[in-house]
Amino acid sequence: MVVAFALPALPVRAMDSGIYTIVDGDVRVLRGATWFRLVPGTRLLEGDVIDVGEQGQAQLELTQGATLNAQGPASMHAASIAMPDGRPAAVAEIVVARGWLKATAPKGRPLRVKTAMLTVTVTDAVVVASCDARRTELFVESGTTSVALPRGKDAPRDATVGEFVTRADDRAPVVANRAPAAFLTAMPRPFRDALPSLAGRFTVAPEAPVKGREISLAEADPWLAGANRKSFVKRFTPRLADPAFRAAVAARPSAYPEWDRIIHPEKYRPKETTDAK
Repeated sequence: MVVAFALPALPVRAMDSGIYTIVDGDVRVLRGATWFRLVPGTRLLEGDVIDVGEQGQAQLELTQGATLNAQGPASMHAASIAMPDGRPAAVAEIVVARGWLKATAPKGRPLRVKTAMLTVTVTDAVVVASCDARRTELFVESGTTSVALPRGKDAPRDATVGEFVTRADDRAPVVANRAPAAFLTAMPRPFRDALPSLAGRFTVAPEAPVKGREISLAEADPWLAGANRKSFVKRFTPRLADPAFRAAVAARPSAYPEWDRIIHPEKYRPKETTDAK
């Protein structure tokens, strides 16, 4: 059962960059290095890492108009959220590490969805995708969307309504005229319908999310290995104060060279010299 408040529809305040309008099942958000339990109506913050558990669901509705629904197990990062403050339009960017997602964005308010295998820019279109660290499958339900390799190796190409784009490992993307039966069968049932627009129901933010535990190194690893590694290294550095986290980092020094100076400061001290007599 989807959990959502049923309040009279009113405009969303301009100061809100986005709202979690559907939170169903085990859904939590990482802010800084701390996990919090999400509830419907929680305001989306830039930098949020969203973890959706098995059989869970989370929907983000950005004030600029884009909507993304993720079905668990899923994990994503709100890397950049554009604010409707009159400045030149920016592109909101959501990094999806794994999971099923459906996304839509209006004309002139694009949403960039980055997976390990593809970068998809959605504007005036609806897409459904499934991804993990080595594979992305994308179906264009309506409109036309731009698809590119994640590090800009080639010029982006358009994928139009009805097309199915898949890429695995480092192979070239493959484009088909329709989605295969296996994809349609595995697709979450809620994705057969249009994404609901619920942001107007949450005119008042709920109380602050319930604070949970700090992130473990195993949970941090996928983000430390991703394209935004530099920002996550800085973000998780305070966790080195925790003995268990620090010991796990020390056990794999080659995986975290940025933290070697903190773990082994003695290696970076100037060597003492003895004056010749």
